[in-house]
Amino acid sequence: MYQSVDDLPRRVKKRVRTLLMPDEQFVTAATTTDGLLDRWATHVVVTDQRLLLVKIIGLESTITGTRLDQLDTYRAADGVLQLEFKYDTHSYGFDSPDAAETLVDAIDDHRPEERAEEPELTLQPGTELDPLDPESADTGLSPDERTEQ
Repeated sequence: MYQSVDDLPRRVKKRVRTLLMPDEQFVTAATTTDGLLDRWATHVVVTDQRLLLVKIIGLESTITGTRLDQLDTYRAADGVLQLEFKYDTHSYGFDSPDAAETLVDAIDDHRPEERAEEPELTLQPGTELDPLDPESADTGLSPDERTEQ
């Protein structure tokens, strides 16, 4: 686990510093076990606003940033961090069994409060809808235009 940007490996530290917005603060990070070598592994970085996935191999780098409030689901299970986005799912293992849980806690601590869901509109049993009156229906056409067919 990394507790500051300065603790990150040199190339990852340099990349993360360029990614941080002026009002954004580094919270924590961890190196996954998905690389052939540690330096080629994905680094999961939690800031106070975003989750960054940084992977640097040779001259190539892959970087994904997601606002914390845009994460659909995130959880730690058996030392694995599972992230679900709108159209994608990622799972990352770590050498330390507590790393995934620490990352989830950091996301929980900095994720904005979720907005209250809109109340679901339901019909009560026995409720009938009023039939649509063609004379008063809002069709976007004036009464004269409706009769000109």
